[in-house]
Amino acid sequence: MYDIIQDNKQYEKDVRIQQLKQLLEDSTSDEDGSSSSSSEEKNGSTHLPSQMRVPSQSDKDNQNTVAKEQRKMQSEKVAG
Repeated sequence: MYDIIQDNKQYEKDVRIQQLKQLLEDSTSDEDGSSSSSSEEKNGSTHLPSQMRVPSQSDKDNQNTVAKEQRKMQSEKVAG
């Protein structure tokens, strides 16, 4: 059980690192190639990186599914 918890913590940590790396990459590329006359700005819409949006129920379901699969795989390792 301890191993499952540790695996989940490591997975969540890895996901968060990837999110932060992507956010950093998005923010630095936005600074380099942005112009004030883009079509998005003219239309009044804004582009937010996916890390800044509110997670939907579908996102939460996907995370739960991944966690369940990890627990299942871990329990099969312990049993086997």
